[in-house]
Amino acid sequence: MKEENIVELINEEGITERLVVEASFHIDNTLYAVLHEINSDEGMIYYVEETEDGNGMLIKVEDEEELKEVMEVYEGIADDLI
Repeated sequence: MKEENIVELINEEGITERLVVEASFHIDNTLYAVLHEINSDEGMIYYVEETEDGNGMLIKVEDEEELKEVMEVYEGIADDLI
């Protein structure tokens, strides 16, 4: 596994997690990323929100309608991204 496909995130409990970036893509003006734990195939959908200092922050998509829309787009383009 390539090291550049790994990101470290701090979860709600303050614990650092290492996740694999499976894919990233735009829908309209929003950048989404599909991530999964290193020893898992179960993906999680995040969107990137720009912070005041210009860095990006990954926010897990919780809204069911948004999640459904992103999954439909991802499934349609997954073969091209992976």
